[in-house]
Amino acid sequence: MSAIPLAQAAQALRQGRSDQAVELLDPWMADALEHPELLQLMGVALMRLGQLERAQECMQRLLLIRPDNLTGWVNLAGIQTELGQTTQALQSFAHAAELAPNQPAVHFNRGNLFMQLGQFESALGSFRRAVELAPDRPDPACNLAVALGALSRYTEALQVLQDAVVRHPDSAGAWNLLGMAWQREGHAQNALDSYSRALECNPAQTDTYVSLALLLSQLQQDQNARRVALRGVQSNPDHAIAVQTLRALMLRGPEGDSTEWLETTPEPDTEDQIALGLLFELDMKACNWAAAERDLMALDRLGERGYWDGADPWRRMSYSQDAAKLRTVTEAVCGARYAPLQNKIEYPAWRAYIGGARPERLRIGYFSSDFHQHATSMLIAGMLEQHDRKRFEIVAFCSGSYPRGEDSLRKRVRAAFDSFEQVDQLDDAGAVRLARERGIHIAVDLKGHTANGRMGIFARRVAPLQMHYLGYPGTLGMPGAIDYLLADRIVVPPPLCVHYSEKIIELPGSYQANDRRRLIGPRIPSRAELGLPQDAFVFCCFNDTAKITREVFALWMNLLRQRPDSVLWLLGSRADAVRNLQAAAIECGIASDRLVFAPHMPAPQHLARHAQADLFLDTWPCNAHTTGSDALWAGLPLLTCAGESFSSRVGASLLHACGLPELVADDPQAYLDSALALSAAPHLLHALRQRLADTRLQVPLFDTERFARHLESAYDLAWSRFRQGLEPAHFTVPPRS
Repeated sequence: MSAIPLAQAAQALRQGRSDQAVELLDPWMADALEHPELLQLMGVALMRLGQLERAQECMQRLLLIRPDNLTGWVNLAGIQTELGQTTQALQSFAHAAELAPNQPAVHFNRGNLFMQLGQFESALGSFRRAVELAPDRPDPACNLAVALGALSRYTEALQVLQDAVVRHPDSAGAWNLLGMAWQREGHAQNALDSYSRALECNPAQTDTYVSLALLLSQLQQDQNARRVALRGVQSNPDHAIAVQTLRALMLRGPEGDSTEWLETTPEPDTEDQIALGLLFELDMKACNWAAAERDLMALDRLGERGYWDGADPWRRMSYSQDAAKLRTVTEAVCGARYAPLQNKIEYPAWRAYIGGARPERLRIGYFSSDFHQHATSMLIAGMLEQHDRKRFEIVAFCSGSYPRGEDSLRKRVRAAFDSFEQVDQLDDAGAVRLARERGIHIAVDLKGHTANGRMGIFARRVAPLQMHYLGYPGTLGMPGAIDYLLADRIVVPPPLCVHYSEKIIELPGSYQANDRRRLIGPRIPSRAELGLPQDAFVFCCFNDTAKITREVFALWMNLLRQRPDSVLWLLGSRADAVRNLQAAAIECGIASDRLVFAPHMPAPQHLARHAQADLFLDTWPCNAHTTGSDALWAGLPLLTCAGESFSSRVGASLLHACGLPELVADDPQAYLDSALALSAAPHLLHALRQRLADTRLQVPLFDTERFARHLESAYDLAWSRFRQGLEPAHFTVPPRS
């Protein structure tokens, strides 16, 4: 029996030639009872070839002969894990741990299985033991930190990783995880330093390029972000997340910015929630509806298993108006991201406010990265200027950086504040310290879960009262951090308050601030200049393409079919969306040239060109927001369809605040019927335009000064409750004349 080629088979395995090892050993399997090492080698070879059932049989036969074979139990556990036999795999690891309680690999692999099963507490014990037994290896510490993160014990995870990089300064994986931990905590500079160290250790670590690129994008360093993302793809062209990240950053970049790496895209891993979340956003913006629906289904399946990292509540609003579901998802996402930071422990100085008199000037802190030429500032600029400075002090906390200098709107907004704090270089904890030192009474978040939002600041609580306003049309899902949401009776009717984790402050007239100084260009371009047919009826929608759903577009095509002398005028800033919308029109039997795409224009010129449209068609479930008030300010009637969620009721709110409730449809069929009726009756549209022109400066939507007084009343009433020691509660602000 000495002729059994065990040595040759072992050498073949070491050289990666598993198929040769099987050929050498297969003729001798009848002698396995007398030579268990034959079973060991054969089982490993089959395992590497993916022949798991045969490999399992070999390991089980081996362990019947040699029940004390540690390697056999570990290999069997690995095979059972691959086969989905997780209960049996845990039993095999338990046998291995009994045989060798001081073998770190046993505990490490057992911890990995616990992680796979979502048994994070059990994983902690295994990884801690592996760290104790193998302090010279970074992997156990890295996985321990991942397990702590899965349990939302981020502070402990950060400490483990800080210790790991001290012990293992050459571990690219440890530095990468440390960067991710710092980024989660809002420590941008520490994260940048950690990612840089990771790439010094391993310039080919693609995951680090991805994380660094996304962080640079959040910091508005778009050119650097694209450069880093490209290096990530070059390091591994088959890395789906890297390719999708690069594609996203390129699409957000200047028109025509492209690269060969974007031509083909690997299929995403359906278990990778980060990649899926990014894909969902991209596919929505591109109006690639079938792909977006697949992305969302995959994200929902992961969410059902407790994985929410890739979920984006903001983008989900374009696909769902189920207010209960939106609250459930948003609270799950925020629970995973921010729950460990949330607490009701008050800053000691705040206790003095309870039972005290109202300060002479209530100090309001507005937090945003959008104090520049952005929709938010376009809406609030006039309101900020109208604040009563005898009774209120307003402070900006700006998290946006502007390397190209200040635009005119940024200069105007900056001048409207009593003080302007730039916090883009501060981490979340630093911004919290600054706001507390400034003695902010009410902190108002203007971003929510939109790009460059800093909800980690609010999770740590910067002021006795914290509110959200304007930037995010829905619940923020952070009941321990956001006390109030500013709304009106239309966007959040009282029966729907149950779908919000915040208490609702109901403003009279309108929830949306508007600026009466918003300029409309003096020259109206001709239809020919705009690419519009001279005699056609022009339906238009200048909403972001991500808001155009399959259902809405199909209804629009039905409308064009019944109005053959009409065109649809849309934004055309994205080439992929233009291509997909044209193709979808053709599928509906509509010639693609009946879609006219408008290029980007400065705001005054954009408002001026509204005069060449006949009717603005709103989208749903996510309505027009600033684009809706743009249309109404420019005198263009808007038709909307109201749903259940905040984002699906904004159009209705704007129209009620303009005295045009008849343009609010209750369902898609009523919307289509109204569009058909209006497009067949020019006199009705003319009358609507005249009403807008005659009442524009009297209606609640555009009464900037009155809105400022209502907002100040909201702050006063909320503060009064706080200083009386009362918990936040829903309340209505009485209208002022």
